Amino acid sequence: MKKLLVAAAALAFAVNVNAQESAGGYGTIGGVATTTVAAGVVGVAVAAAIISNNRGSSVTPPPPPPASCNAGDGAPVNGVCTGVQVTGTGTMTATATYTYAAQ
Repeated sequence: MKKLLVAAAALAFAVNVNAQESAGGYGTIGGVATTTVAAGVVGVAVAAAIISNNRGSSVTPPPPPPASCNAGDGAPVNGVCTGVQVTGTGTMTATATYTYAAQ
């Protein structure tokens, strides 16, 4: 958008410069009309503005750390960790499977 505005402003100046007329053969520099010189200067200024805007650097954020699960649980699958809890007293044991979001 910024480049488009610069180009539009330069085009507006170039149109205004080219609309001027010189009377009686005056307004030349070395046989070149001053309007042509002015239009060339505007064109160079537009080109310089576009080049300087195009060479800007962008800052990319660092990638997020890899997802991880608690110690002893399996690796995350689609962002979900799975763990197993075994509890028991005497001869009775119970197994519980649980899931949670990876950190």
